[in-house]
Amino acid sequence: MGDLPIYVAEDSVDVWSCPQEFQLDENLVPTEVAGCPPDGFSATGQLWGNPLFDWDAMAANGYAWWVRRIRHLCGIYDVLRIDHFRGFAGYYAIPYGDKTAENGRWRTGPGYALFAAVKKELGQPPHYC
Repeated sequence: MGDLPIYVAEDSVDVWSCPQEFQLDENLVPTEVAGCPPDGFSATGQLWGNPLFDWDAMAANGYAWWVRRIRHLCGIYDVLRIDHFRGFAGYYAIPYGDKTAENGRWRTGPGYALFAAVKKELGQPPHYC
């Protein structure tokens, strides 16, 4: 069983080899980052700091980055656990440089469109993994 986290690190090979897939400015600095809003457990929320995906750019290329990522992991594992699955429906975006998650806002994720693209390329789960 393998783990597929939704987000990657700012200094990851993914961000630097595929900057067009992420919400980065002209200097390759994230414009917004991932986290969770304030709640009863944390008055300032959670600031994870991962760069966010440019879902429009990804949709335009058929979510090729995700297809490659899932195809590769399925060559290693029989089952994938997707960490933070909720982030595909909607995600919390925090302005880059903020010290807390208080100024973030919810945005709509790719939803089923991403998984339809994966299914089109790799087949019906669990057959591709």
